[in-house]
Amino acid sequence: MFENISTPRTDVKPAPVLSDSAGHIIDIRSDTKDIELRESLQQSIRNDSAALPDLLLWDEKGLKYFEDVTYCPSYYLTREEIRLLGVRRFEIAQQIQPGSMIIELGSGNLRKTKILLDALEDLGRPVDYFALDVSRPELQRTLRPVTAGVYRHVRCFGLWGTYDDGRKWLQSPEIQARPKTILYLGSTLGNFEKDDAAQFLSSFALSNCSFLLGLDGCKEEAKVLQAYNDTEGVNHRFIKNGLARANTILGGDTFDLDVWDVSGSWNEEKGAHEQYYYPRKDVYLDGVHIPAGRKLLAVKSHKYDADDREGLCKRSGLTVSDAWTAAVSGYSLLFLTQNESKS
Repeated sequence: MFENISTPRTDVKPAPVLSDSAGHIIDIRSDTKDIELRESLQQSIRNDSAALPDLLLWDEKGLKYFEDVTYCPSYYLTREEIRLLGVRRFEIAQQIQPGSMIIELGSGNLRKTKILLDALEDLGRPVDYFALDVSRPELQRTLRPVTAGVYRHVRCFGLWGTYDDGRKWLQSPEIQARPKTILYLGSTLGNFEKDDAAQFLSSFALSNCSFLLGLDGCKEEAKVLQAYNDTEGVNHRFIKNGLARANTILGGDTFDLDVWDVSGSWNEEKGAHEQYYYPRKDVYLDGVHIPAGRKLLAVKSHKYDADDREGLCKRSGLTVSDAWTAAVSGYSLLFLTQNESKS
């Protein structure tokens, strides 16, 4: 089924009609992923670290919980990104070369991405779309609406693996020869420290590569706090599932879920929202004493205003080819290309 994925799309053929997306998923996983996550988690606990691996959040249940977050009225990020994609979809689609591979990092439920794929189809632009995610069941579920003969010009596939797996897969010689656009939507890049974010982008900046990047620029404390700390507790449920995942990895009930809770706060100095785990009473983790109220970082969400975006591009060696920004929220979509010296 995948014998032609390394060949540029210069033809236009009907997409295959399938009743299930399972056959469209390529397993690119490393055998060491689960071992590395377990070791990272154990090291965080033993060293009395202030942070746990944020990869804990993204198991099958976590992906579904985060999808619920994106429907919360207070979670403006998804709403603004969908609005921008809807209004600017043809402008964005025209930036993507015919015959390109489109690789989405952490694809999620595809309701945003489908707006772009529909625009590419309407323009008659032949491309191959690859959804990269860590859960095969979620890839099967979310790919179904785009793999049942919906498109003639757009072919859709799944990549089952992590970011590291995807980066390694993209480095194969037959794939490097094709033009590629990396999608990184949902302001997920904000989870990295800003220097690390630039290094992450640079690590994917292979030959013939461009990026469509979503970044949240809102630094209004009240609005951000409301988005990540909704009154129904939907976002906190998503975060707390990371501890359930940790228990699965470590075995037993290392984290007593009845004792641990989640909190969020705005870090004005860093321009980031930070979400933490904390115990309501003293606990021991692998022999390490954790006093009541001590915070363990779950994930950060850095916000990128105009100056931050400029700094990101400078550090990552990328140039803004085009940009679309929501006037009210400051949410942006950037189409980035490599500097001439790097390409």
